[in-house]
Parts: sequence; C-alpha cells; structure tokens
Amino acid sequence: MKNLLVAPYILPLSVTAALIIIIIIIYFLGRKREPKYTVKESLITKTEYEYYKIFISYFGDDYIILPQVNLAAVIDKVGEGYRSELFRNADFGVFDYNYKPILLIEINDNTHFRKDRRLRDEKVDKICKKAKLPLVTFWTKDGIDNRRIYKTLSKYL
Repeated sequence: MKNLLVAPYILPLSVTAALIIIIIIIYFLGRKREPKYTVKESLITKTEYEYYKIFISYFGDDYIILPQVNLAAVIDKVGEGYRSELFRNADFGVFDYNYKPILLIEINDNTHFRKDRRLRDEKVDKICKKAKLPLVTFWTKDGIDNRRIYKTLSKYL
C-alpha cells in the first residue's frame, strides 16, 4: 500500500526534473558566450615579413616602412558619410622621415580572389586614388622577386 502512495509523486517529480534540466540546457545554449581574446604571434605574417626584409634592404635608409597601417591614420575624409570605410589596414605604409605618407603596399594571397576580399580591395583602391596616395599591390602567386619589387617601388620612391 505504501508503494501506491509514493507512485503518484514520482511521475510529477520526474517531469518537473526533466523540465528543469531542459530549461537549464536551453539557457546555456542560448546564452551569448563571451569572446576570447588572445595575443597574436606576430603583427605580420611570415610572407609579409619576407617582403618587409626586401623593402628594408632597398629603401630602409631613405624611408620609414611600417606594417599594418590603418587608412584612417593616413587619409582624412571630408564631407558626407561615415569614416568607418577608412577602418581598413594596408599591409605596409612607406613614409618620409617627417612621417608623411608616400605610398601603401598590399601583399595579396589567394584569399583576395574571394568576392568579399575583392570588394574590400576595390574600396581601398578607390579611397587611395581619391586621396592621391599610391597603392602598390604584390601577389604572392607571382613569388617574391627582388628585382621586380625594387623596380615597382622605385617608380614611387
């Protein structure tokens, strides 16, 4: 007889426990997770560093060459619209010793064939042309050719 008295409570308790577990699971799955922040190994990639060594070897005594130059740091926008379009980086910036921008350099790999990257590159190119700041692009698919790099940059430096 005692078993019959306990049995009516087991089912409602089981259902309640299951609902609580489901609610907890839904809560944790739906909750926004805090992003993780980690320090990168380097400011530039290994490929960018190989190009950088060439830039420095040819032009390092005459110019300042800085990696990861934000467009907003070297270009002002006057007029309508948001400045957010300037919050893009060029791989390198070349400056005189008064820190006047001379040109920007992009090192493009195969990811720049993606539509989103092409649109970004076109926008950066358009902004640089409007600002009259040369933008030189080297493609990793062409390999690192010291003479070609020197010849290309010599047109501007």
